[in-house]
Amino acid sequence: MTRIWVVRHGQSMLDEAERMQGWSDAPLTALGREQATARGFDLAAAGIRFDAAFSGDGIRHRETAARLLDASGSDLQAQSDPRWRELCFGRLEAVRARKFFRLMQAHAAADTPFIATLEALAARDPLAEAPADVARRATAALHDVAGAGSEVLVVTSGITILTLLHGLGADLEHLATGPENLSVSTVHRLDDGWRVDRVADPDPVAV
Repeated sequence: MTRIWVVRHGQSMLDEAERMQGWSDAPLTALGREQATARGFDLAAAGIRFDAAFSGDGIRHRETAARLLDASGSDLQAQSDPRWRELCFGRLEAVRARKFFRLMQAHAAADTPFIATLEALAARDPLAEAPADVARRATAALHDVAGAGSEVLVVTSGITILTLLHGLGADLEHLATGPENLSVSTVHRLDDGWRVDRVADPDPVAV
């Protein structure tokens, strides 16, 4: 049985500046580097040894994966894949995050306000990606990495994680915001499909 560890990247410079960073990119801050290293130590202490590793193709994804793997004692190098990059926010790329959260208020009553807001954004902005499109590419990537070993690391972005897990049937109602930096979600590959065991958990040691 394959267990896939889906991890959000560490704090980037755009995170620190509170700006949207879909296809926009920036390196990790000092805190982000510390977060990635600490998560690697956490996973090593829990006895997790990765057989394979993958990441989005952004600087923030690749740097997080490299630091996490090094701290975990692994000599693996993550393979980058654009299918693991963040959703494209179109004209909202690199704008202040508070503008997006103001848009979310109009969808506060929805079962998944994040998803509803993104769907509305894509409907009116041809440059923005629809959540369903992100879920399709991330799910295809998930299928491809499932045969890479028993324990597989994937470093990606928050909304990509949410759309992927939503498409796999995970309950996201408890999430008031997106996944925290270096939060961990786990997905098991079963004979008849997928099982989501953990959603954006800040404590991966509780395996």
